[in-house]
Amino acid sequence: MKISNYNDENSVLAELGNRIQQYRISLNLTQAQLAQQCGLSLKTIARTEMGCDTKLSNLIKIMNVIGLSENLDILIPEPQPDYKALFEEKTIRKRARPDKKKTDNAWVWGEDKEDD
Repeated sequence: MKISNYNDENSVLAELGNRIQQYRISLNLTQAQLAQQCGLSLKTIARTEMGCDTKLSNLIKIMNVIGLSENLDILIPEPQPDYKALFEEKTIRKRARPDKKKTDNAWVWGEDKEDD
């Protein structure tokens, strides 16, 4: 099954669990061996392979052991620069700032003093 944005969370978790199980079996590892190498419990490995929700840190540990940690960069790729904006602006913005529009009701220094 191809994982896409049309799948619900449970389907994606089930597919990821199935893929982890297939990689583990292809490496000729038992769940107990994988658990030991990952530093996780056997129950955590079994639940992950069944498609139960798991912590991201557990998934990373499993991916390290089964040789898929290089694929983590694909999960959330680095943002690419907006080349059009580079040519239009002289400096690259590093933060967002709210607009500083002055309103008619804005307070001004010395406004609160009474004339004598």
